[in-house]
Amino acid sequence: MKVFHIDSEKTFRGGQRQVLYLLEGLKERGVENFLFCPGKSPLFERAGHISKIPAAMLGEFDIFSAFKISRHINREEPDIIHCHSAHALSIGLIAKKLASFKPALIAARRVDFHIRCLRKYLSADRIITVSKAIQKILISDGVPADKIDVVYSGIKKEQFENLKGDYLYKELGLNKSDVIVGNIAALTEQKDHFTFLKAAKIALGKNKNMKFVIVGDGGLRRKLMDFSRNNGTGDNVVFTGFRKDALNFLKIFNIFAMSSKWEGLGTSILDAMSSGVPVVSTSAGGIKEIIEDGENGLLADPGDAPDLAEKIIRLVSDAGLRRALTDEGRNIAEKFSSEKTAEGTLAVYRKVLNGN
Repeated sequence: MKVFHIDSEKTFRGGQRQVLYLLEGLKERGVENFLFCPGKSPLFERAGHISKIPAAMLGEFDIFSAFKISRHINREEPDIIHCHSAHALSIGLIAKKLASFKPALIAARRVDFHIRCLRKYLSADRIITVSKAIQKILISDGVPADKIDVVYSGIKKEQFENLKGDYLYKELGLNKSDVIVGNIAALTEQKDHFTFLKAAKIALGKNKNMKFVIVGDGGLRRKLMDFSRNNGTGDNVVFTGFRKDALNFLKIFNIFAMSSKWEGLGTSILDAMSSGVPVVSTSAGGIKEIIEDGENGLLADPGDAPDLAEKIIRLVSDAGLRRALTDEGRNIAEKFSSEKTAEGTLAVYRKVLNGN
């Protein structure tokens, strides 16, 4: 089987990490993969083991990138084009239209908000969503249910076996006696770090021995830093910026807290669980398909800072609950593996090629 993968993103976030995992998993299962993405993107740089072709993808309707891909379609005659973002889908559809050879086309959907162009998604042969929450949204938008397959994103357990974080205490000016509440996410509206910081202020009013560490970068960084300083949490909040060693922070977090407004699934939660860090999160999107409130994590309502703060304080003060959530969290994380993601995706490929 030969598959073309198209990803238009110029940054490296959870979606791009999932693309890498999928490429590795498919390769192990005998699939010949070709990756088309911006040549200066982190994904292009990290996909060293895959046949990759740079494509600028300057916007959703980049005809030049589409034409380039169409030439490769005619040359390689792939069985499937797998488009990993909304913009990639637009370019993939144009490329297929320009090509004389017509492979099947699959669209990935990782975000839990409504689609802007129904026709575009109806033009795909299949749509793979990373959660049932996204599947429900697509159906409500008019996509037939029998056109959608749910394949959960996964993690690689071995990535968490040799993490080391002791050096971070000195680097960040933290003490091992601090209760460290951490978050790893891009600083975007979706992740709603403003609610995270509001919750931090409330929690600090009940326990001063807490530090809140935000790992990640994005367009809201300056506004978030100003907000933290103005709401009086500045001395207890650390902004690290983008870190290549982000997973190492899971070794120093006592609690992982996620404040997203919307979330396709939330693989950073799985990262924390696999690392033995108890999780407090909002119940946005597909997160409820990972966390059962009170069993393997605690859930708060999106945008509800007092609720999020109350759950954080509850975990800080209850060691027994932390241990219980950690144990169950590890069990749940085992069920979301990159191997299962590759197998599930390959099953969809075969279904499409068999005309089902």
